Formats: sequence, C-alpha cells, structure tokens
Amino acid sequence: MRETTGREQALSEEAEVAGVLADLADQGYAITGQRRALVSYVLALPGCFTSSQLLSSLHSDRIHVGRATVFRTLELLERLGYLSRVAEGERSAYAVCKPGHHHHLVCSGCGQVLHLADCPMSDLLAQLEQRTGYRIERHQLEIAGLCPECQQSEVQS
Repeated sequence: MRETTGREQALSEEAEVAGVLADLADQGYAITGQRRALVSYVLALPGCFTSSQLLSSLHSDRIHVGRATVFRTLELLERLGYLSRVAEGERSAYAVCKPGHHHHLVCSGCGQVLHLADCPMSDLLAQLEQRTGYRIERHQLEIAGLCPECQQSEVQS
C-alpha cells in the first residue's frame, strides 16, 4: 500500500473543503470569505473541540471570524452531517465526520474520535421495535475510553 505525500494530502483536504462548500452552496447558503475560512479551519481540526475552544484557536491564529458566524456555521455543518456532537466530560463538543450513519469511539484523555462505520445496534433495534411497537427513526452510539497512546502515557506516569 502506497503512502500519500504531503502534497497529495493537501490536495485531498482542499478537495474535501471544496466539496463541503459546494454542498453548502447547493443548499442555498452564501459562501462568504469568513465561512470559507471557517470551514477550512474546522475540517482540519484533530479530535473533538468545543465552540469555546474553536473561538479561542481562531483568535490565537489571528483568523477573524465573527462569533455569530462561528455558531451559525457549526450548527449548519452539524445539520448537514459534517460535524457530530459528542460528549466531552460534562459538556458537548464537536467532531468532524462524513455525512451518513456512524458511531463514535471517543478518547476521554486526548479527545481523539474514531468513526465506526458498522452499526452494532441493528439487531437490538429490531428487537426493540418488535417488543415496544415503536418505529425507531434514529439512534446515536458513543463509546468513551482511552486510546492506546493515552493508555501508554498513563502507564509511564
């Protein structure tokens, strides 16, 4: 298996940003300079982040995006499936993801988020529908634990 080069990675990230922006435009949303910068910035973030952390990072990196634009864009990206809300301790955070059904495995140490494409809930959901008479329309599964790196750090401490 061939590894990607830095240039290939950058082109892939640019294509991803362009795809999200095209989706936003197709949905009738204006693609302003601030929104373009914010989408590019958010999609490059590793792990999960809170809106407060995002605002602080934007400020530190001298990226000038209005607070209202940040919150509206986060809400919009979540509604379109490019962000998911995940629990980070007592508060809610965001994780960058691809649209579509998936679940999360979240590191409670560093905030890394793994997206699980397969759904281990299918049989249980069918049983619940059968037993309760409910028609289940959606569900969300989030599992928290320590990633291998955080486990290793914990052992070394």
